[in-house]
Amino acid sequence: MKRCWPEYLKDESLFSSAIRLRYLIWTIKRHVPQGSRLLEVGFGSGTTAVLLADSGYTVTAIDIDYVLVERFRDRYADWIRTGRLEAIQANMLALPWRKREFDLTYHQGVLEHFPDEHIVQALREQGRVAEWVIFDVPNHRYGDRPFGDERLLSPSYWRGLINQAGLEVVDERGRDFHRWLYLLPFAFFSHRALEKWPWFGRRFGISSIFVCRSGHE
Repeated sequence: MKRCWPEYLKDESLFSSAIRLRYLIWTIKRHVPQGSRLLEVGFGSGTTAVLLADSGYTVTAIDIDYVLVERFRDRYADWIRTGRLEAIQANMLALPWRKREFDLTYHQGVLEHFPDEHIVQALREQGRVAEWVIFDVPNHRYGDRPFGDERLLSPSYWRGLINQAGLEVVDERGRDFHRWLYLLPFAFFSHRALEKWPWFGRRFGISSIFVCRSGHE
């Protein structure tokens, strides 16, 4: 039976997202200051957008699924009333904004569900509306397809798609690891260690975080 995103994401919580996506959030904080205008493309549960709004950013979150948009607006109505968070139904392949209306676009767990041509078009659109594009995807080491249609591509393949979209990769990180690696001392997986030795995450991480810069003027 074909899965649908509203059902798949119904139990996602702020707590689980804060733990699972802490490296993505740290990466965003490292590249754009508080107060920046962020666009999340394919927000899903919306929890990442809320966490970033709580961190001092102004976040516009889009999804093509009307049910997810309405759920987000209902669940986080208090946040939306602050003016630092909004949810819009939109298509990532044709973003309804002019050039450079945002400082950063970001997303997690989105692009691996699409064919190459849609990935390239989506990244090209994001590079048009923002200087920075940061995204997080499972890679070929992930070993699971929880939704069912994930494409588990290698980091080098992702870099090729990014280049086709006219973006430049300025940093690449890895997050989460296979269980056998956690036999190593915890110090290997601390935030400080992963910042000091980014090669460890790139080499062994089962998800990749790409930091890209747009050449659009």
